[in-house]
Amino acid sequence: MFDRAMIRRTCFVPPLALACLLTAPALHAAPITVTPGVHAMFARSKTVKFKLHNGSAAAMDLRAGDTAVTLKAGETITLDLPSGTRIVTSTASGDQPAGTLVLQVMPGFSGTTITLH
Repeated sequence: MFDRAMIRRTCFVPPLALACLLTAPALHAAPITVTPGVHAMFARSKTVKFKLHNGSAAAMDLRAGDTAVTLKAGETITLDLPSGTRIVTSTASGDQPAGTLVLQVMPGFSGTTITLH
């Protein structure tokens, strides 16, 4: 009744089909760990060069990162800061308390003049 070919088919085909079904999803799985590229470790932070203009009638005391900056009324200064640097008020003035965020440096500021009121 059973010949050798039929015995081989019934013994080897189900385990082979099971192995194929189990390994197919594993081939598409994401790796467990992702190592960052070596060049990312040596990348420099891009600096943004822009001008800051005081358009108000009063002087402004600002802090750009760790640097204190005083802008006199109508004065324009050039800043060269890393992208992401926060510029905040150093002293309270009118309706703004000290430490109020004025702006955060973005790469799009490069070559522009930003007027503060």
